[in-house]
Amino acid sequence: MARSIEASAWPSNPQWGWVRCLLLLLAAAALPPAASAQEVQWRTDYKKAREESAQKGLPIVLDIGTETCFWCKQLDARTFTDPAVIALLNERCVPLKIDANKQTALAEALRIQSYPTLVFAGPDGRIIGFQEGFVEAPRMKELLTHAIAAVATPEWMNQDYKEASRLAQEGEYVKAIGLLRNLLDDGKDRPVQARARSLLQDIEQQAAARLQRARQLAEHGQKADAVRAATELAKAFEGTLAAREAAQLLAVLTSRPNPNDPQRLTRARDLLAQAKDDFRSQLYSSCLERCEVLAATYADLPEAGEATQLLAEVKGNPEIMKVACEQVGDRLGGLYLSLAESYLKKGQPQQAVYYLERVVQVFPNTKHADAAQARLAILQGLPTRSDSKKP
Repeated sequence: MARSIEASAWPSNPQWGWVRCLLLLLAAAALPPAASAQEVQWRTDYKKAREESAQKGLPIVLDIGTETCFWCKQLDARTFTDPAVIALLNERCVPLKIDANKQTALAEALRIQSYPTLVFAGPDGRIIGFQEGFVEAPRMKELLTHAIAAVATPEWMNQDYKEASRLAQEGEYVKAIGLLRNLLDDGKDRPVQARARSLLQDIEQQAAARLQRARQLAEHGQKADAVRAATELAKAFEGTLAAREAAQLLAVLTSRPNPNDPQRLTRARDLLAQAKDDFRSQLYSSCLERCEVLAATYADLPEAGEATQLLAEVKGNPEIMKVACEQVGDRLGGLYLSLAESYLKKGQPQQAVYYLERVVQVFPNTKHADAAQARLAILQGLPTRSDSKKP
């Protein structure tokens, strides 16, 4: 009769029993830990968790409880030990655990009334949903899947951004602009959308530089070259602000004004008088703007010649140009603030945040930067429950 491996491997003498037990214990200790020993990698710092969420594009799962909460302990012992739940939290989310008795400000801001309460938020801080009370692992998996899907970047977005980048590198700006604007249509702030905004801004800046060149050509009387530059700009960068302004410049350059039109003569004289008043009042940015319009639009009139001389005087003086640049910056900062407010009224807070942050970065230590910083503090502060809905 055949014998088992275990029976044949050990002598039947009882004195070997203690040796056998010792070896079995050593072998068990050498085994790797079981999969169930894995744990949720909880974060405990709210600010760092927000930063990680924004950087990785993952939702935050905020578990708010107390040390004496019975159902909080049940959640830890029964739900957060499930392998599938652990995998979702560690790989697809940023799990954050908060003790409401120690971090009261956050619990109060979220208006937490019972424990445990789970809060699900996107990388932009937007609340996706709440879950009050204990839930079993199957329900937790449903909640996590919902949160992940709510912030996930659709594959088409990644593909469209990749294609837009390629088109921009090849000079196909019109097609690239169309793809990028479609990516930003929902007003969210996924990582791929942040990159899309940056690329779109780069294209706008390239178009603006070409527009400046076309205007300079017009100012120096190089009408044919200015027309060519404006035409190329309007075609190659269609859809940008600079392209629209280039079309307007082109219409002016290719028009055939009546030199004897009394209204046109009056407009030119008034514009020159305003430019001179601006110069005397040290409103140099307005003076430059009026002179450029005179030089481009009324090139056939004597007023354009005077405007060109005034332009040369302003641009040839670095101290005056410094003041002009500061005035332009002050005006642009105010425009960005107005743009941010218009996005807020349209229900697109992430677009507003983008331009508010731009004001702070581009115009530091100004009244506009202070106003933008104060607005950002409200928009990017602790999330409020009144702005959210339960899943």
